[in-house]
Amino acid sequence: MHDNDTPRQSTESTATNENTRRRVLNEVDDSASPIELSRRGMMRTAAGAGLASLALGAGLSGTAAADGIENFQNLTVSSDNRIVNEDGETFKMRGINIPDPKRVHRTRYLRGKTPTQIVDMLTDEDAGWYPRVIRVPAQPQDIGEHPMGHTGPTYEFGELESPQAVDDDRRKMRPPQPVAFTEEQLEDYLETYYDPVVERCKEQGVYCIVDYHRHWHEQPPGIEEPSYAENHLPYDSEYTNYWAYNSHEMFGPEEPGSWGYVDQVFINNTPGDGYVEGLNSESDLPGTPYAYENWTVNQELLDEVLLFWDVVAERYADEPHVLFEPYNEPTAPGIWGPVEGCSAFKQKPLWDTFVDEFMGPIIEKIREYQSDRVLLVGVPGWCQSVQALHWRDFNDAGYDDIAVTWHNYAGHDVSQMNNWFNDTSYQSPEAVEAETGEALEEPYLPVDDHPDHMTDCYGWEAYEAAGLQNAMDHHPIAVTEFGWINDPDVSHWLRGTTTGQGTLPEYGVPFLDQIEQDDRISWVAWCADVRWLPKMFEYPAAPEEGDLDLVNDNFYDTPMEDIPAPCEDLPCEWDLIGGENSGVYLKQQLEAHKDDDVPFETGPIDDTIEVGEYEPEDPTGDGLYDDVTGDGQTNHEDVQAFYEHIDDEGVQENPDAFDFDQDGSVSFADVLELLNRL
Repeated sequence: MHDNDTPRQSTESTATNENTRRRVLNEVDDSASPIELSRRGMMRTAAGAGLASLALGAGLSGTAAADGIENFQNLTVSSDNRIVNEDGETFKMRGINIPDPKRVHRTRYLRGKTPTQIVDMLTDEDAGWYPRVIRVPAQPQDIGEHPMGHTGPTYEFGELESPQAVDDDRRKMRPPQPVAFTEEQLEDYLETYYDPVVERCKEQGVYCIVDYHRHWHEQPPGIEEPSYAENHLPYDSEYTNYWAYNSHEMFGPEEPGSWGYVDQVFINNTPGDGYVEGLNSESDLPGTPYAYENWTVNQELLDEVLLFWDVVAERYADEPHVLFEPYNEPTAPGIWGPVEGCSAFKQKPLWDTFVDEFMGPIIEKIREYQSDRVLLVGVPGWCQSVQALHWRDFNDAGYDDIAVTWHNYAGHDVSQMNNWFNDTSYQSPEAVEAETGEALEEPYLPVDDHPDHMTDCYGWEAYEAAGLQNAMDHHPIAVTEFGWINDPDVSHWLRGTTTGQGTLPEYGVPFLDQIEQDDRISWVAWCADVRWLPKMFEYPAAPEEGDLDLVNDNFYDTPMEDIPAPCEDLPCEWDLIGGENSGVYLKQQLEAHKDDDVPFETGPIDDTIEVGEYEPEDPTGDGLYDDVTGDGQTNHEDVQAFYEHIDDEGVQENPDAFDFDQDGSVSFADVLELLNRL
């Protein structure tokens, strides 16, 4: 593990002053750079150092040397549904998620690490880390500097709070409504926060998943008595962010956008119309055209996603190690239920709308820039249910090189039965209880006052509503989120709802054992952090998230000095969580499988640069080699060495490493800029 990116000062008081100075300077906005404000003073200083007599030479244009590109191969999908390299050999991705880089940067003194320091830690083979891919969420709320956002409140069924009562609880946040950021904000986000992480992944020899991390779990239904679907608020509520709504005359934007809600309304309002068990074909469904055919996409949300990929796909399309995940979790309306039967017929029009009118345009936008690499595509229902691929997969829709993402946590239905492949037929609640010895708990039972709708035609059919269901027969599967934590204070969706769920023996071991059975399934665990749950690390010095006092519930509105900063001297040590939790076991699994289905050389790239007799270093991880002499510190000797060797081959072939003033070239101005940094 890289314990320090910057050298410590010789005395405690000097270290304290330096930490304070560095922290203040790090927080200065780009728009008010002290470098620009002190240019004349810098020139005077340079003259005093004997450097200003130099003429400003012509800049050295170009891009950084592409060290290690040969380590990465273009990944596509084979005819037998495997992710393969250029020689057709199977590559099973195994890796880890990190948090949004801008969020980490803003909270680095709270968390104890910068984004690139997290990547360095996770790719330190000397410390036993062997991920082959790192997934990097890009969150709209961070791009546009909105309140943090959560995947939903912690609450107990039967004790739900009204949406009107959530304002004072920062854990129950509204999602930023689309479009949540401008193109200018996105460009700044990428250049300042995201680019360094993408580059560091390349330097460390791991693939990087660029994940557009949009999701939202809407609020509970408020004062209404709950049924057992969760999607009770209107499509256009400030608490929701549906990807589509039902435009049938019975519904529309002001009604809940969930397919389950639509199904419930039809059951509750059409007694005797035929929605009973035993329907086996579309012809048995009365009233065509019926409401299930009337889906309209959220155009504002689609516009936001297209804006993101129009910029991001072009930016990273030619990076050999970058993979794209177009949309983290399309939420409601979800695709739930078995592969066959009544509810399958009812949901097919919703799936067609998603493929043709929502995800299709996103894929096409990405393919404008990157046409021949695997895409990791999420599906409705928080990526928990993939049975719609049996009705019509992305190949049928004309899209090649698609892997489908699937997400699972310890609290999901299939996790309660350790049945993640979902290789059994749907059973009634009574049959499940007879098989497992445990009764199904709420909210998985159908509504009590409609006993005739408890099997084939009831909408949710919980134990057939998730799992892989042999989806890998259609596309490779990338499990880009899964995890567990044995903590009773964590949401039951992540922890598990039954005794023992959310532990290593009850969830972690059997889950990974199943996933490792099939080389068509890759996995990327959640989450290498000390704050995002279920977390793999602890940083005991930091306060819990719920204990923070933030302005407008927002890290970006809160002055830096008001964000707790237990780590003054970055990076600080994190503790990998062991026992029945995920951290230690996931690390062990990455090491155990480090060479399994990995058909090419991996590992950190040799980025050594030679300048004269020196080997410069990048002590801060920002891509700039300001320790020109390579002696572990930056001082006037580095300025002199840079000046003397500015025409050296090591500088000319790596201009990005020495472009200190970020003007796209290397010249004497960069010598002065390095001096100014002192």
